[in-house]
Amino acid sequence: MENTIKYILAILIITGYACNNNSKTGPQLADTSVSDTLITAKIDTIFVDTVAKTPEIKEETEISFADSIDFKKYEVGPQERIENAPIDWSSYPEARDFRTRITEAYKDSDVNFGGHYVTSIFGCGASCIMGFMVDVRDGKIYDLPLGEENSCLFAEDRALGNATSRLFIAGVCKENLEAKQVYYKAYLWDEDKKEFEKIEAAAFLKKT
Repeated sequence: MENTIKYILAILIITGYACNNNSKTGPQLADTSVSDTLITAKIDTIFVDTVAKTPEIKEETEISFADSIDFKKYEVGPQERIENAPIDWSSYPEARDFRTRITEAYKDSDVNFGGHYVTSIFGCGASCIMGFMVDVRDGKIYDLPLGEENSCLFAEDRALGNATSRLFIAGVCKENLEAKQVYYKAYLWDEDKKEFEKIEAAAFLKKT
């Protein structure tokens, strides 16, 4: 009988000890779960803040070289609008090879150079453009200073002109793709001589 009582007491002690251990383990698991949740929340918050503070990438702005050119310096002034004279093909027989292009431009365009001229400009190969201009007063045809001799492999802009200016920029060029500086192939139309003459950039670039 005494041994039985001792056995029962031993079982009760062991059972009570096991229950105490389980009650301690439960809260620890719960705390760990909460702790993990907080850590995850903090990481998400840092990520969001980092994205929000990342500076925006500015879009590249296109450079307009025409803005730095003083076309008004060579302005011919306002001209009376007249009906286009018929094209005089006899004034430039070789231009007949480009009859369609010249005719379409002359028919569909207003005066766009030197006060009296309608230009027709088109490609002539890789990195090359060519063109003509027609005087609306008499229909005579003249070469524009383009073609291979005025082309450049690294062109930033080409064939810049103005309806009321005698200045014509054949090309805004660079020596190579990485070059920061540009140079100009520029010409001034002489209305009396009816020809283009070279002009240096210092004469037409706006002062900064």
